[in-house]
Amino acid sequence: MPSTRKDQDLETAVEEVAEKAEHTARRASAAVEKGVDKAAELAHDVTGKALSGAEQALQSTRNATNAGLLRAEQSLQSLHQHADPAIDELAHKALDLATKSINLVADTGERARQRVLELSEATNRYVTEQPTKALFFAAAAGAALTALLLGGRRGR
Repeated sequence: MPSTRKDQDLETAVEEVAEKAEHTARRASAAVEKGVDKAAELAHDVTGKALSGAEQALQSTRNATNAGLLRAEQSLQSLHQHADPAIDELAHKALDLATKSINLVADTGERARQRVLELSEATNRYVTEQPTKALFFAAAAGAALTALLLGGRRGR
């Protein structure tokens, strides 16, 4: 049975709608993919900065405790030369306490660095496993940060 002009027009209209829908779907998919990539990059940057900050804090703590230990050792040596055995024993106890404190601070810093690494890995996993949610959270965080920055400027 030959096609009528109406049938041909209808078929052409359906094809045009299908092409437009396919084009819109491609654009939406590309936008989602771009958003997921941005969210992953943002998460990586934030966790990298947090890790860097934790490492710097740990190094500063180590430097300060090393300097304190050196001063304590110098003081101990000075005391040892001039003090009687009772004072010498107290100085050793103080040095032992300082050493234990330094070790505790170093252990705490290492645990903090490990926790930041764990959080970084968890964030990257979440972005990979839940890209749409990650994109929405990133967008919400960006909006909140923008509102805070704009609100802070208005308050001045």
